[in-house]
Amino acid sequence: MSSLQLDVRVVRMLLADWFARLARESGLSLSQYGSSDQAYTLGAPDSFNVTAHFIQERPFLRFVSSDTARQDLVESLAKNAIAHVDAEDYGGTAWHSASLSALDFELSAPFSMGPFLQRLGSQTRILGWRRLGANILIEFTEELPPDWDEKNALFAPKAVANVHVAVPAPCAGYFSSHVAHGVVETAAAICTFALGRGVALPPSAFPTGPERLPDLDVRRTDQSVLTLARKHISLDIFSQISVPGGLDHFARMRAALLTFDAAVQQQRDSVACILYVVAAECLTTPNTAWKASKLTKRFIEFFDELMPSVLDQMVAHENFETVFGIRRGARTSRALRHELLEQVYDFRSGHLHSGLRPSYCGFASGFDSADDIRRGLFADLAEGAILGYLASPRASLVGHPSYS
Repeated sequence: MSSLQLDVRVVRMLLADWFARLARESGLSLSQYGSSDQAYTLGAPDSFNVTAHFIQERPFLRFVSSDTARQDLVESLAKNAIAHVDAEDYGGTAWHSASLSALDFELSAPFSMGPFLQRLGSQTRILGWRRLGANILIEFTEELPPDWDEKNALFAPKAVANVHVAVPAPCAGYFSSHVAHGVVETAAAICTFALGRGVALPPSAFPTGPERLPDLDVRRTDQSVLTLARKHISLDIFSQISVPGGLDHFARMRAALLTFDAAVQQQRDSVACILYVVAAECLTTPNTAWKASKLTKRFIEFFDELMPSVLDQMVAHENFETVFGIRRGARTSRALRHELLEQVYDFRSGHLHSGLRPSYCGFASGFDSADDIRRGLFADLAEGAILGYLASPRASLVGHPSYS
């Protein structure tokens, strides 16, 4: 069987899709798809169909025809499909598309003004086509209200990101859908980061309509389609996968962006702040047995080296002393950065170990600037960490048994 670095479940998907394609080319109509925890079903239940039963040995699927007279044909097609998988042949390209809409902001959020202030400070507008790597195209549009006034509007108009993913696959089926959904989820998190506001995933990413394919194929190689960026730094984490060490780099960035996305969409400020710290910490954690050693020291040294200017801006913020309880005095910039990072990490650890505290105060209770501004400062730290790492990826040796 193939040397493809895919788990059994994904190999089954690829094999089933190869069988479906070859069956269609041989004249068999198997347009419907179904699945259970024991098999895939190709074809309509009330007409000719093929059941691909899960087996533990290679090739991991056993194909059975609903019409015994066609079982020999089914076995021949299965043998051919197995040969394609063995040859690590993906067979072509299958496009999948999904429409992502920016989430509406609710002024009635019960816990604080933190989300309101954060959105005001982070939102940006993107229009037109962008790309992520060679296989992802995103068309950004906006839904403008009839009475929208750009000069007086607090919030940017609702953004829509139409994501199109080209998946190497024999046809649109189990395998292409599995890959496309994983890519769309990551692309959605990147769109959240780029727009400075959360976007919602649809129930599913469907195969792209055939009428769209010619245009997408042209745009895929169109050099005028720019790479999606935030503050002039490319957000294309997909192109790094094929370079040495790139898969580890991609995994860290994907984790950071998915966590950042969850933080943006979190209603409770304290939970959002915890997630922002985790989004940053993703970038510091080595894929090693000693990764749990000297966590705080690694966090402080990593980010003091990666983004001192971002930390200095946080120290200079007018609410810094109130939010973090740190007095600037005559201390050095480096000392203040280190204490800031220690306070940030302690905030994360303290809440994870001790849980949440009440935070519901209502508008009549007044405006608590420390709690409401904290969310934006933590978001600035996580954004600076992600952008800094994208611009200059690195690994930390803090915690290594040979490193003091």
